[in-house]
Amino acid sequence: MRILFITQKLKAQDAFGVLWVREFIRQGFEVSVICLESSDETFEFPVHSLGKENGATRAQSVIQFWKLITHEKYDRVFVHMAPVWYALGFWWWLVRGIPAYLWYTHYKMQLGVRLFGFFGKRFFCATPQSLPQYEGSPKKIVLGHGIDLAFWPKRRNLAMHPHRLLVVHRLSRSKRLEIIIRALALLDAAYTLDVYGIEAETEYVAEVTKLSSDLGLQSRITFHGSVPMQKLPEIYVRHRLIMNMASETIDKTMLEAMTCGCYPVTTAANAEAIGLAPTPNPSPEGRGELAAPVSDTPEAVAEFIKTHGEHVPMDADEMYRIVEEHHSLSGLVARMGEYIRKGV
Repeated sequence: MRILFITQKLKAQDAFGVLWVREFIRQGFEVSVICLESSDETFEFPVHSLGKENGATRAQSVIQFWKLITHEKYDRVFVHMAPVWYALGFWWWLVRGIPAYLWYTHYKMQLGVRLFGFFGKRFFCATPQSLPQYEGSPKKIVLGHGIDLAFWPKRRNLAMHPHRLLVVHRLSRSKRLEIIIRALALLDAAYTLDVYGIEAETEYVAEVTKLSSDLGLQSRITFHGSVPMQKLPEIYVRHRLIMNMASETIDKTMLEAMTCGCYPVTTAANAEAIGLAPTPNPSPEGRGELAAPVSDTPEAVAEFIKTHGEHVPMDADEMYRIVEEHHSLSGLVARMGEYIRKGV
């Protein structure tokens, strides 16, 4: 069965989209890719870039997109986190009777999502927080994330300093980095924060940078910028705790970090969606340890960090088991493939 896989970027250094395409191929699909932007690398599958990397205008990209979807041969359409392309192509797929599927782990409504709600087959998403507008709809299928365990084998955590905290996600308002910065201000001066991620929203980056300065944390917070996916394992293994207070869904970086024995400090809803659960405390009192801070406040986050800097709530083997059982890419593609092959 032939799938047209549509995404925004396809670059080996990002790896994420490439690993997804390869897993579809491994499971018996014939895949060709349309992306807004690619690199000059050669892949083992067809890649059609819409030319952003060469300066193509938006109009030129749209015209090229229409040419491709009307001339390529395929049986199914899979749109990956880019519903705008569904909005631009749904008319053709509707006329031709080609089933279309959307992977979308976000809560924001936009035209492509709304049109897909009318004409698409299935929304696939990672957590119940995604697409709340379609809660209860048979079109919304919650499947967990897709982590390629060939790329992410279990790695031994090498963190020597329990006070080094980590953030890995794009810098945008929805990630609520300010909560983590304010929590850091409540911790002992030995605690530091390494922040990795693309500056997605310039205004927000200026706000959190100013907040760091206002709280006197310049020497304790380092903004490293974005890094290729291949560099992330060596970053994860040198930290015990990865921080992420995004409220709408779970970032895959938390799951990647778990394969390296790095525990995610996140919201209670995200912890539940990941599959983290309270674990027995070996103390004589027999108290249970919480899997996440009791609330999204800086005070609660700081208290959780102080409690678990030396002893994380879950060992590395259990973290890896959760990723393997609930968030593996092979399992995700297999479950999506059941719908895609049947065209339902």
